[in-house]
Amino acid sequence: MLNKNKIKYIFIVLQLIAGSVPALGQLKNFNNLSHFDDRKLHFGFYLGINTMDYRISNYNTVYENPVVMNQIEQNNPEFSATRLSEIYQGKSTIVAEVYQIMPGFTVGGVINYRLTRDLDFRFTPGMSLGNRHFTYFTKIDPKLYAGLEEDAYLSTPSAYVDLPLGIRYKGFRHNNLRPYIYLGAAYRHDLESKSKSENVVHLQRTGEYAEVALGLDSYLEYFRFTAEVRFSYGLNNLIRHDWNSENIPYYGYNFKALKSNIFTLIFYFE
Repeated sequence: MLNKNKIKYIFIVLQLIAGSVPALGQLKNFNNLSHFDDRKLHFGFYLGINTMDYRISNYNTVYENPVVMNQIEQNNPEFSATRLSEIYQGKSTIVAEVYQIMPGFTVGGVINYRLTRDLDFRFTPGMSLGNRHFTYFTKIDPKLYAGLEEDAYLSTPSAYVDLPLGIRYKGFRHNNLRPYIYLGAAYRHDLESKSKSENVVHLQRTGEYAEVALGLDSYLEYFRFTAEVRFSYGLNNLIRHDWNSENIPYYGYNFKALKSNIFTLIFYFE
């Protein structure tokens, strides 16, 4: 189910799209840039607004985490039955979820190669800045373990280098408007320091994504302006199941899988 923050973001996107309709209605009846799509290769740039989210899968208890099980088998005192019993007091279920969706910023360039009349190959390298916030819910008394409060919070900022590529299938042009759909894939590498989040959970810095988008090309007098809504679906688990006794407290092992979603409203200038 959608939470209030996601519904709010969708509502904002719909408002932006709706607000652009009157401007599109002012486009001239004759065709601007009538030979724009005949060019084999052209370039451009884009600006965008993004929101980053996680798809979270939690262990029923942290005892199911392979790292915890391995440390118990190795008789690590931090994971001894006595120690875990002291911490959990019989309540070992901890749940984490993204509690706040924050807007971020996206910028990059466009390399467009015309394949056929209706198909374009697109490479759009860029950078995306954003943030995600976790909240932890637990029944543990915070007095029993100083590292975890009743509702604990964790922020994971990201500065992605984006390397997306894909295919655009374009519909028929009507005057100065032309809709399209986009299917592609992206590789992203996070440059942001994870020094704070590493104290709780270890995350991969790289990720692979499948992407789908809907857009509308508007042919203006001197350039083509495009509005696009894109959804990036993370494919790989970002959790690193490893052990570092100095950094990760016991409640950092509640994540079974952590996969990324990115929603982006993009404006192209070509």
